[in-house]
Amino acid sequence: MGKMKISDIQLVITVALKKEIPKDRLKSRYVAVHTLAALKSGALSQPKGIHSGIVIVITGTGINASEEAACWICDNLAPLFVLNIGTCGVKDKRHSPGKWITPGYVANEDGDLLELDTRLPVPCHKNIINVNSLLSVKKAITGNIPASWKKYDIFDMECFSQARVFSKTDISFHCLKFGTDYSDSNIHMDFNRNLELFRQETKRLFRFLEPDSNRIKVTAVVPVYNREHTIKRAID
Repeated sequence: MGKMKISDIQLVITVALKKEIPKDRLKSRYVAVHTLAALKSGALSQPKGIHSGIVIVITGTGINASEEAACWICDNLAPLFVLNIGTCGVKDKRHSPGKWITPGYVANEDGDLLELDTRLPVPCHKNIINVNSLLSVKKAITGNIPASWKKYDIFDMECFSQARVFSKTDISFHCLKFGTDYSDSNIHMDFNRNLELFRQETKRLFRFLEPDSNRIKVTAVVPVYNREHTIKRAID
């Protein structure tokens, strides 16, 4: 089969750690999964068979790595959507770990705030917890969280830097997190216990890629007049 063309990529999913995703399962569904280093080395130019139009970018941990990956995506790809998925700490113990979470806003430790589009570019089950805010921190803290963190609902280390990069583009950015711990003294134990659950839930997230001969086929008619410059994006 021919190599993937950049124009074929409609959705980029960013995730910090390789161990957070079922790489082999996704690759068997023709999802390209690459580290940023591999992408810089031309991984997408290699013949890999039929592709789904989805690329997963493993960014590495931390604000700087996340921002670098976002900038590379902007400079080298032209997706319609970017979805940041990954694990997060949860403040409110009424929300048990093991659930998908979507925040309405993301902030950094300097107090900068960005609104997020809570609509998701992938089908997802309805049992998603909606929270007000996500704080992207420079370093994870075990034990008691700082007082300045307590006004936020969940915590990660990458979303804000990506949201800021994509806010300056036409690429639609989205965030979907999975609670694994309460950011307390049990953070490492809870994270490791829930990591496999996150991997299983990620498999379910991509069920729409499963072969299904009974899938309903839909024909869409798009009336248009003097809109040649917008019709391609509408069809995409």
